Amino acid sequence: MVLCYTYAMGITIRIATMADLKTIQKLGFDLLDYERQNWDPTLDVDWPFSEEGKAGYEKAIKEKYTIIAEEEGEPVGYLIGSVKKPIKGAARQITTAQLENIFVLRDYRRKNIGKKLFDKFLDYCEQNHVDALNVTVNAKNKTAISFYEKLGFSSSRLFLSKEL
Repeated sequence: MVLCYTYAMGITIRIATMADLKTIQKLGFDLLDYERQNWDPTLDVDWPFSEEGKAGYEKAIKEKYTIIAEEEGEPVGYLIGSVKKPIKGAARQITTAQLENIFVLRDYRRKNIGKKLFDKFLDYCEQNHVDALNVTVNAKNKTAISFYEKLGFSSSRLFLSKEL
């Protein structure tokens, strides 16, 4: 597997290592803060720096597909995704992937960085013979929904929620 991809305009996408833990935590904080301010005030933006958050990001770096986008060496975005093999005896025998987190800092949006991150994850999915790729997005986040639709995603299931 190629570990680093360099694009025009100084954009590099590379596999995250444990040395990137603090960077991933900071970008995770930025993602949660953005979502909290815009759609979900219940999010705990400090979670990335908690023991659970740190352990979750360590696991993502070690066991999942975690990549960082940099512009001239500065981190500007990241993606975390995973592949799940079929569960023995399950009704659906397909390999699925979950796009867990994708985030690009505000000043770097509209430069195709998110698409480049996604394309690398898609390559990874193809290498792992994934049959279906899933993403969960807040229904109020119209920008993200539009982004995913442009990447070929469409609604396949509907998750309903009721605030109590």
